[in-house]
Amino acid sequence: MIGMFDADWRTSLSLSSIVKLSRVRDPKDDQHTYEVVTDDGKTRGLSNHAYDRLVSAPTQLMPAQPGLLALSASFDGDVPYVHRTPVIAWALCVDGSIRVVTPAGVDDGHAWQEGQGYVLMPDGTVQGVGEYLDHGSFDTFEGWLAQQQEDHQARMEHQAASDRYAQAQASAEEPEA
Repeated sequence: MIGMFDADWRTSLSLSSIVKLSRVRDPKDDQHTYEVVTDDGKTRGLSNHAYDRLVSAPTQLMPAQPGLLALSASFDGDVPYVHRTPVIAWALCVDGSIRVVTPAGVDDGHAWQEGQGYVLMPDGTVQGVGEYLDHGSFDTFEGWLAQQQEDHQARMEHQAASDRYAQAQASAEEPEA
């Protein structure tokens, strides 16, 4: 629901009741957490996950143009599977960013990472949504898919190199018989 935030499994807050959101450092373990102060003066701690959900909570929805599709790719080995989901609205969120809304929810039900993803436009171009994308837009769907495959291949090569390094480290630490 717009304007509401579930702080945990038993506490819902109205977004309008939040007067301050802070990042605080716990001196015991030097970890950062988050706190919200509500208009009743109460301070509530938030986990990192709850903070991420809070800042991606929509404060306003705007209808999307028909024909927009949120895109994401997954891989079975080297075989890509492209997920295409209709974009039904755009959400202006607490953190000021614009995120897609699909039938699964904001950020395609959080299938996208922190509001980062791609939208297939009616003219066939693919536009990036989010400020931290490595690749902003593509002239064609095929160009976007080729980049997804290249990125996947690079991740797989990096993982294989990491695995080889870990094996070499483990072998070097084994005592000789």
